[in-house]
Amino acid sequence: MTNYYQELIERITRYIEEESYEAASALIEEELKLPYVPADTYDRLIGLREQIRGYLTREPVTRFLSAREVLQDLKRGGEKAYRAIMFLNKVNIREYLDVIQDYLLSDDTDRMIVSVLFDLCHKQEVNTLLQYCDNGTWKQVRPSRLQDVSDNGIFREAMKLLGARFENENPSFAELCRQILAEYAYLKYPDPLDKSASILVSEAVRYVYMAYGDQAGWKQYCRQYGVDEKAIGELF
Repeated sequence: MTNYYQELIERITRYIEEESYEAASALIEEELKLPYVPADTYDRLIGLREQIRGYLTREPVTRFLSAREVLQDLKRGGEKAYRAIMFLNKVNIREYLDVIQDYLLSDDTDRMIVSVLFDLCHKQEVNTLLQYCDNGTWKQVRPSRLQDVSDNGIFREAMKLLGARFENENPSFAELCRQILAEYAYLKYPDPLDKSASILVSEAVRYVYMAYGDQAGWKQYCRQYGVDEKAIGELF
């Protein structure tokens, strides 16, 4: 089975070699924001980030972005959106709350960008109510009152259960499942997890098995842990 983290490092390295520093930085920062990253991968990502910073010190400093430019970049998505996010991470985000709210109220939001914006506001302890739409339902949240994804009890229990079931016999598979589960939890943010740890683990396991076309592996897992296949839905 191809290792997700090996492919990630290779992709980032390729971007660096092509001098696509914004794309490489975007991948690094997105990965580092996830609740779980293996220790060796974390060290490698930090090293690559420092390498990029070394290159950038020989280039002009990233210019100031106006509120209009931030909003435009967020809506464009991709590298432009991550340029805006990296900029917001370096400034007093309270000065851009109107822009963030405008983006959250727009019709073309990206769910990952929404999660990252709430994460940035939470880390800067923003106490202003922000409104956003989640699957057709409008909600209001004070970022300062949010909980980090990694501190969520269901998430931590699910990670522990994954380790207990796969860490010894198949650590590579366990890492893939952790990554998928972390991505799901982050995509839900700022909403809390609304499924049990055991259901989330089985959905993540099913997702990975199906991604590799391993129907037999999934059925063996269900037999081993007494999982009712009909009770397990789609994670994404």
